[in-house]
Amino acid sequence: MKNLIRFTPIILLFSLSLSGCYYDKENELYPVTACGDTAIVTYELSVKPIMALQCNRCHSPGNPSGNVITSTYEGLSKEAISGNLWYGVNWEGALQTRMPQGALDTLSVCDRTKIKKWIDAGAPNN
Repeated sequence: MKNLIRFTPIILLFSLSLSGCYYDKENELYPVTACGDTAIVTYELSVKPIMALQCNRCHSPGNPSGNVITSTYEGLSKEAISGNLWYGVNWEGALQTRMPQGALDTLSVCDRTKIKKWIDAGAPNN
C-alpha cells in the first residue's frame, strides 16, 4: 500500500503526459481553404466562372484579344491543352502572355489551383 501511494503521483503524471500526445485539432488536421473543396474541379462549376469574371471581357467571340476565346469550352480547352492557358494565368513564359493583362499580380492561388487541376485532368467538358 505504501508503494502504491508513493507511485501514484508518477502514474498520474505519466497518464497526463500520454493524453497530451492526442492530436484532435480538426481545423489543423483538415484545413478548410478559402477555395472550398478543390478535390472535384469541373469546367462548368469551377473554371467557367473564373473565366467569366477574369477573362471573357477581353477573350470572347466578339472581342477575341490575341485570337484567344475563353468564353466557350472549345476555345478554352484549346488554350488549356496547348499549355498557353496555364502559362498565362501562372505567369510562366513570355512577359506578354501574362494574364489578366495589365494586372499587378496573378489570379488568386485558389483560382490557379482550380485551373491547374482541370488542365491536369485533360480539360474535360464536365
